[in-house]
Amino acid sequence: MIEVEVKAKTDHRIKKKLESIGAQKIRTEKQEDIYFNAPHKDFKITDEALRIRETPTRTLLTYKGPKIDEKSKTRQEIETEIPNPQKMTRILEHLGFKKAHKVVKKREIYQLDDLTITIDNIEGLGTYMEIEKDIKENEDYDETLNKIYKIYKKLGIQKGFQRKSYLELLLDDNLPPKRN
Repeated sequence: MIEVEVKAKTDHRIKKKLESIGAQKIRTEKQEDIYFNAPHKDFKITDEALRIRETPTRTLLTYKGPKIDEKSKTRQEIETEIPNPQKMTRILEHLGFKKAHKVVKKREIYQLDDLTITIDNIEGLGTYMEIEKDIKENEDYDETLNKIYKIYKKLGIQKGFQRKSYLELLLDDNLPPKRN
């Protein structure tokens, strides 16, 4: 599966705009992601990710491959549900994987036609919006990408797009110091 995704910095006011274009709110949930780095390669260099995501209803193990273009976060994604995150963490650690970082967010999930739209409030980063759709690996993703950018345009967002993951943003040395 290929996850076609575009992310942009936003704020809480976007929710009213989403509803005005017909997006339906599905749910709100807290998500905690634990990212791992491999013993045989550095995922920061290879642009890959391996994480365990815990939500109130399920836990997922996800591998994300390198981004496949220069304008979005589109990449291969392989995901499976796991019944016991503590045991999966132990398995990964015994295989030499190391915990890299934890990302905690409150996620509001919306649906608009065949697109999933999320408003994420990430601890330490602020609010972002992601618009995404999963497609088959042999499917052309340009049509989906164009559809996503049209939605952003309808919402009045034409800049502030972000290709970095939340993990990359949290680890980015170029961030200004946080003020309390």
